[in-house]
Amino acid sequence: MIEYPSARGAWIVTLLVAGLVGPAAAHGPVPPRAGASPLSATPHLAVIKPAPDFVLRDLDGAAVRLADLRGRPVLVSFIYTHCTTVCPLLSARVAALQRRLAALPAVRRPALLSITVDPERDSAAELRRYATRFAADRTTWRFLRDDPAALAPVLHAWGEWARPTADGEIDHPARVHLIDAAGRIREIYSLQFFDDRQAWLDMQALLRER
Repeated sequence: MIEYPSARGAWIVTLLVAGLVGPAAAHGPVPPRAGASPLSATPHLAVIKPAPDFVLRDLDGAAVRLADLRGRPVLVSFIYTHCTTVCPLLSARVAALQRRLAALPAVRRPALLSITVDPERDSAAELRRYATRFAADRTTWRFLRDDPAALAPVLHAWGEWARPTADGEIDHPARVHLIDAAGRIREIYSLQFFDDRQAWLDMQALLRER
């Protein structure tokens, strides 16, 4: 069971229990946005747990270790390029967030990581095309992949799975994780609640903690 100790997380759980939104850990048709959630410039971002470390390859073959990014906030999402429903919407919101982050000095910008859950089809070339589709600045938004054997323990550690479906899609949790400069998970967004405007405010709050 996923725990959401923050105030907004508790609200999400309440809605899930009440059946007001679709399952947060299912991939499929694009879920409707949840009802209006007021933006907060002073969010409550409790420490959830240490972010599981990993080492995966970027599109140039360089090893990226999550622990090496400590000192700045990091946003981690899981996607795959053949997705026709949730992943494009999620990536569009991350792209909008990256445009907001451009207002920060380069040395203070949070890192964005998108990890493919479909490494067999998502070659580096496929992921480059995907990044171009969303006008990603790959200096701060990195797309990661690796061999299935190397990726499997990472997915497990992050509570992710990847189950092929008969229509060529992959069922996987559409969650986004916000990590603080100390390497701790401070928020877990479901797609319905991932608003790039609030994520921007959350990142600013984490930056003020330094």
